[in-house]
Amino acid sequence: MSEKTPFVSVVIPCRGHAAALSRCLATVISQELDEAFEVIVVDAAADDGVARVVREHPHARIVRSVEPLLPGQARNLGARSARGAYLAFIDADCIASPGWLTAAVRALEDGARMVGGPVLHGEPWHPVAVIDNLLQFSDMSAGRPRGPARLLPTCNLAIALADFTRLQGFPEVALPAGEDVLFCNRAAQRWPGKMLFCPGMRVHHFGRSGLRQLWSHQELFGFVRAMYGLELSSTYRWLGRFAVTAPAVGLKRLSYIALRAARWQPMSLAVMLLFLPVLLFAMTAWCSGFHRGCCEWSAA
Repeated sequence: MSEKTPFVSVVIPCRGHAAALSRCLATVISQELDEAFEVIVVDAAADDGVARVVREHPHARIVRSVEPLLPGQARNLGARSARGAYLAFIDADCIASPGWLTAAVRALEDGARMVGGPVLHGEPWHPVAVIDNLLQFSDMSAGRPRGPARLLPTCNLAIALADFTRLQGFPEVALPAGEDVLFCNRAAQRWPGKMLFCPGMRVHHFGRSGLRQLWSHQELFGFVRAMYGLELSSTYRWLGRFAVTAPAVGLKRLSYIALRAARWQPMSLAVMLLFLPVLLFAMTAWCSGFHRGCCEWSAA
């Protein structure tokens, strides 16, 4: 890092991940980039533990919110404080691989309007963490080739600050998920074919490690997808209203994940079979949330 005016601003939203934040910061601060960059931690809940971790890493600075912030709100706050021409987003429960920031910046300089990369298992043999990661990031595998992308997760995302401003940041949503898909849809409409998957832009994600956490997280994802209609046809929303047919939508989702695994990382199919009970548990949670969301949406 350098004390010069930053060329890139790395934004890390953090809420309840103070312990993981230190590990994340260490990998971000140690990135080697020809240009200067800054690291901004957004304390989304006025957590003294987060502030303490940032003080231990003098190359990072903190932006705090008195009111609790949802993920998109926290990233928007960090972006408003950024001084760099480019923004790079990573989550506190992730670590950046060497070369992560360089790969992101070079891809943007080469003409991409938004870029993301592989989101790999932080704990590759932990059954809950692996399934949690697989269900969230099946499109972000290490074997996927460089090329156009339709959706990119906000835990590994880079964009020019000017473009972020043109998109008016992440949309304001009422639920703690879904803003990333809405943001990507907005970018894809404005710049067709200019969202890029870059294999060199790698992070490792340390997901949920307990069954209760896994259930809550997947149930939320199913609920949000139904409420916001994310990548969802009216037919599937209708099917989701009925407890007997909602699992059919979950089965379609599972088949999509399996096909992506077969195409880009066949070993993931073996992992799905190895941890099948955990996978079915998580899919049941997702279907439960999806059914609940479809019912609430139709009643609204």
